[in-house]
Amino acid sequence: MFICGFKEEHELNRSSDGAREKLLAYLGLAEIMCYAALCAQYALRRQLENVLWVCHLGALAVGLGCVLRWPTSIAIGAFWLTLGVPLWIYYLAAGGEFLPLSFLTHAGGLALGWVGLKKFGLSKGSWWKAALALVLLYFFSRWVTPPKENVNLAHAVHPGWESTFTSHSVYVFAMLLLFLGVFIVLQFGLRRLGFGPPVKP
Repeated sequence: MFICGFKEEHELNRSSDGAREKLLAYLGLAEIMCYAALCAQYALRRQLENVLWVCHLGALAVGLGCVLRWPTSIAIGAFWLTLGVPLWIYYLAAGGEFLPLSFLTHAGGLALGWVGLKKFGLSKGSWWKAALALVLLYFFSRWVTPPKENVNLAHAVHPGWESTFTSHSVYVFAMLLLFLGVFIVLQFGLRRLGFGPPVKP
């Protein structure tokens, strides 16, 4: 009787896990669709380069990770957004333009990223993978985007910080150190908070 009860409980847990994974997959698909809608909006405004902002791509990475059950993609997106969202809020507070779809990629992506990390696990070495992907994104942004948009701060110091950072190179290095420090804290801090490694099916 005890064995039967254990089997029934195990099957219920598996069924519940499957339902949660399916829900996360749907939410991930919704996040991908939000990113696609944002791309269309920027295309209509002739500002398509703005789809490369780190927070937008972070939300896309989280969405893809939830759909594909890919913990590393979720971690990279969630790490980027954890620091990127406060910087976005600072940008808005300073008078930056607010787009409703941006709220869905920023706040929605961050929330889904943390839920996805808890469900699918935190991959080992996510901190350096997030940092490496960020560096690659910086150079790609510098290569393909116009200086006037300053996507991912690839071309100039953010307005208002010129007196603190007289050199763009120093500014970029400082920002990289900031992101790297936050990524390391997240990697080891989340483990202490109960975010375990990915579980193989």
